[in-house]
Amino acid sequence: MRLISVLFFILLTVPPIFSITGYIRYAETSWCMDDCSIYYLEDEYGEFFSWITHLEDIDMLDPYIDRFVELEGPEVWCVECEAIDVTTIEISDDCEFPAECMADPCTIESCPEFPEAECIANYCEGCWADFYLDGEWMDCNVQTGCIDLTEIDFGDCDMVLGVGWVSDNCEYISGCDEVADGIDYSNAFFDSMDECFEVCENSPPSETVSYSIQSGWNLVGLPLGVNNSSYQILFPSAIEGTLYSFEIGYNLEEFLNPGTGYWLRFPSPSAPEISGNAILEMTIPLSQGWNLMSGICQPFDITNIYDPNNIIVEGTFYGFENGYAEVSQLIPGKSYWVRTAQSGVIIINE
Repeated sequence: MRLISVLFFILLTVPPIFSITGYIRYAETSWCMDDCSIYYLEDEYGEFFSWITHLEDIDMLDPYIDRFVELEGPEVWCVECEAIDVTTIEISDDCEFPAECMADPCTIESCPEFPEAECIANYCEGCWADFYLDGEWMDCNVQTGCIDLTEIDFGDCDMVLGVGWVSDNCEYISGCDEVADGIDYSNAFFDSMDECFEVCENSPPSETVSYSIQSGWNLVGLPLGVNNSSYQILFPSAIEGTLYSFEIGYNLEEFLNPGTGYWLRFPSPSAPEISGNAILEMTIPLSQGWNLMSGICQPFDITNIYDPNNIIVEGTFYGFENGYAEVSQLIPGKSYWVRTAQSGVIIINE
């Protein structure tokens, strides 16, 4: 009888764990005015289901606003409202009424902050391109590096856009819009000085790479970490629809990834410059046969490439400039053909 009483007491005192799905919404107004009434879960018919929170870090729910999720957690009381305190949360595609989209979102969207992430389309109340790295959903809008905003003009307005890195220091930046010269710099701003200094003072050094572009086809690469790796942003004078990577065959691309090589066509000679975070090491996967690859932001002798499984066929590094020529050094911003005897990885480390 005593054991039954103990078990009954435990059942009464341990809050139940709820596992539910629905759309996360942000509450514009609430009479509760506490951390249990900022976000709520809505079912697929638009009906309120429950308040939700994450008391350890309430802001972690922001990336999930208007997304269909599956979550778990116990019920908790704040000051005036009760909510589910989220312990686990995942993006879900198991909705009853998926949206109809004109195209696969993964063919349109990209995730420059995590270029190696796998894209999976999600049609729950929208045409979402969700990116996953090692099975973990990645927030592609998160600030992962420091972007130098020196000499970037955001317009002559008094509106504070946020904190940014300017002339080797964190400063409040004012302007009319976070878009300047056609580039969206929203990910370059921080919410506080502390966050800016924490990221920027520990970020890789900024680097500028100059390109020597010929008229016609060029082999190009991206040896820097940049905010937007679209070729139309990096090389605005390039001919539209001419960026190609190579894997078994040629593949039309929109964005450049470090370590990959590309063909890109230009109508006339030019000398563009690209600035970004320095990349001084990379691990590059190669397939058996011919590969198109690029290097880091510093010149690098091919004899110093670490090839742990000896997959590179000697004497097969070729660049292109008015024709093919064997090379002994990888130049920043250029890409090269290389042949391998089998699949594997090589490592470039300055």
